[in-house]
Amino acid sequence: MTVTADPYYRRLLTVAAAQQDQDGDDDPELAVGLAPHRTDGFVPPDVTVHDEDLPGPHGPVPVRVYRPHHADDDRPVLVWCHGGAFAYGDIDMPEADVTARVVAERADAVVVSVDYRRAVDGVHYPVPLDDVVAAYEGAVRLAGDSAAASRRVHLGGASAGAALAAGACLRIRDMSGHLPASLLLLYPCMHPVLPPASPELDAKLARLRPRTRFGADMFAAVIENYLGGPDATASGYAMPAMADLRGLPRTLMVNCEYDDLRASGEEFATSLLHAGVEVCLRMASGVTHGHLNRPHLAEAQRTLTDMARWIEED
Repeated sequence: MTVTADPYYRRLLTVAAAQQDQDGDDDPELAVGLAPHRTDGFVPPDVTVHDEDLPGPHGPVPVRVYRPHHADDDRPVLVWCHGGAFAYGDIDMPEADVTARVVAERADAVVVSVDYRRAVDGVHYPVPLDDVVAAYEGAVRLAGDSAAASRRVHLGGASAGAALAAGACLRIRDMSGHLPASLLLLYPCMHPVLPPASPELDAKLARLRPRTRFGADMFAAVIENYLGGPDATASGYAMPAMADLRGLPRTLMVNCEYDDLRASGEEFATSLLHAGVEVCLRMASGVTHGHLNRPHLAEAQRTLTDMARWIEED
């Protein structure tokens, strides 16, 4: 195990290792939806890709920019944030790279994938969020640096990346009022403490082994490591379920059927609706958390197509 002086990161590593050691079997009928990160022969589209750095308050923010071949400047833009419990993941994982390639091609869009600083060894909130806000501002400048240009820029993410995208949108709303064209939130983590699961969700989660789930200890360790403090210290920017959600742009949300975080996504969608936000909510059937990391699955392809159509419809 990595030795670290940061008590929150050390606890995350300890809890994660213990969870991986837990026994138990998944329901064999779910095996295809439980595959680890892999593509299983799926070949993502060939698009133009380049890396660059955008200015940020903590130093340069690396991004990877994906463009359809022969794309002109008048294209919608998606600023995309991968997941990974705020401390893991990278822009090479399928949830980042394959998603960006597929959406760029299917939506005829530019995708800016953000390599935000992760909550590792003393890095905590608001640093990852600051990076995402800086990447969004950089993408708006690339699109024309105006209120009209910002209406072509969408903001989204998966899991922890969805929390960062929504938190960045709240910050942008409060700082400048130039909102993204829309939000795309995939299997999001929006609460500092998970809402109770419904009986229906509980029954489905019972089919999973403990190591496949977000147990209470694991979830608490993830949130406290991100915050650098107890979950009670979470602000609305850090955990968007705590915020006033009025005025946010139209939102696409996709939850996974077999996922502890579905309770957070469903409750957040309800809160958005109560705040007067247009929401399209759908369920990715038969899959567990992080299905975009398994793009060979039919359900992952359906989600990618839904994301592209959502951007095209703007």
